[in-house]
Amino acid sequence: MNASAIFSFGNAFVILGWILIIFLPNWKYTQAIVLSGMIVVLSVIYSYLMLKGMGDFSADSFSTLANVKALFQNDDSVAAGWLHYLAFDLFVGAYIVRKSKTLQISRWLYTIPLPFTFMFGPMGYLIFFIIKTLKTKSLV
Repeated sequence: MNASAIFSFGNAFVILGWILIIFLPNWKYTQAIVLSGMIVVLSVIYSYLMLKGMGDFSADSFSTLANVKALFQNDDSVAAGWLHYLAFDLFVGAYIVRKSKTLQISRWLYTIPLPFTFMFGPMGYLIFFIIKTLKTKSLV
């Protein structure tokens, strides 16, 4: 599979995880499928792409914006970076569901940040953090 096909696969594949955590958050298999299945699959593909397309990686590869841009000059690295976003945003979405259940935050309320987490990652977590803080009166 080339980087473009992997990119397309990742986009389609991750939708299943978001459907599960948004529409079936209480199904006993949702967290296992997402955390031990889908995120692991994305992680394996990510690792393959990074090892294949890493190029001139060194200790200072992340030290400047120019160095980071240099890492992502080929399609394999860009697709890997995208899978990184998809996997971590899905992980954060699953965390929001788990943490909300633990804190007894209502489903309708904890569902609000999930689409933002899917589309904008940290912004969704920020919305969850605000909801959690207002609901529990705690920053932890």
